[in-house]
This record gives sequence, C-alpha cells and structure tokens, in this order.
Amino acid sequence: MIAFKYTKTDGAEYLSHLDLLRHIDRTLRRAGIEVEYSRGYHKHPRIFMGNPPPLGVRSVSEYCTIDTAFGGDFKEAFNRFSPTGVKCVKATACERNPNFAQTITACGYVAEGINNFCAEELLACESIPVTDLRGRDVDIRPRIVSAGWRDGKLAFTLLCGEKNLRPDLFCGYLSQRYGGEAEYILKTESFGATVF
Repeated sequence: MIAFKYTKTDGAEYLSHLDLLRHIDRTLRRAGIEVEYSRGYHKHPRIFMGNPPPLGVRSVSEYCTIDTAFGGDFKEAFNRFSPTGVKCVKATACERNPNFAQTITACGYVAEGINNFCAEELLACESIPVTDLRGRDVDIRPRIVSAGWRDGKLAFTLLCGEKNLRPDLFCGYLSQRYGGEAEYILKTESFGATVF
C-alpha cells in the first residue's frame, strides 16, 4: 500500500469528492500505477480517501491510500499525470491502510477577509450556538480547538471526523458576528496519529 499527501487547489477545490476520486483513479491509470480491485460483483479500485473538505475550500493537506505493489517513485509518476491542483506532496509505503478518515482528528486553516476581532474573547465563550446547514441548532464552541491572527490572516484549528465543524460554517458565523467575509479559506494541516 502507498499512503500519500496531496493538494486540492487551483480550481480542484470545486471538484466533488466523487469527481476527485475519479480523477485520482484516472491519474493512477495514466501513470501506470496498478491498483488492486475489491472482490465481488461490482469491483472498484481500492482507493481510500480521508474526509473531504467542503466544496470551494482549498487544501494543501489531503490524504489518500491506495492498495498497490508499485515500487517506483510514486510522487514523480503521480504528479506527471495529475490534473492541475491535485499534486502529491509526500508519499510513503505502508503495510496497512492508515484509515485517514478516522485517524485525522483536527485540521488547521487560514482565512482572509474576516474583520479583525479578539480571538481570546471568542475562545472564552462557554457556548456558541449556530444553525447548521441542515437547520439544526448546534453549539460549535467544543469543536473549536484554537483561533488567532497570524500575518494578518485568521488561523484556526477545528475538530473533524465525528465532531466535524466545517470551516465555511465557522467563517460564516464570524462574518455575521464581526463583519467581513471569508474570501479565501485554505486547509494548511491535518492532525492525527497517522499523518506524515
């Protein structure tokens, strides 16, 4: 198996999760990287992706695992045939699937366009009730790990997985409360036991 870290930028952030999976599958085929297939009636390539970022959120920290016996330079082969914006940053061989969808517990982001506010005041709040995309009232405060300003940009870390907080929902709340609008959201890093 090969686990790799890749980017989703330069227009690729508008690809849906399934379209991105198709792009990765086609890239692997064009690069001559043979992927094992599942057993059963409807066979599919054994490609395991992490949790997808929301549509329109750029990322330089996405993870994927493929079941392959490929022994060459994976990064070079993948990048030669990959579409713009989907580029391998690092790759490593592994014996088992690291299951990034479950092991990545938090993600770091930066955003531009939100009016300046006191991050310490925000983090001191006991609860932050918002209405999510399904119309449910939820308290997002337990899902915010950190927030602060770095080089004029808002840098924040949110939980993901079962306790996921979408960065666009968080930035929407900040826009409503403090003004401005997030014009650019970039996922910069992922945190978990299996990331590299």
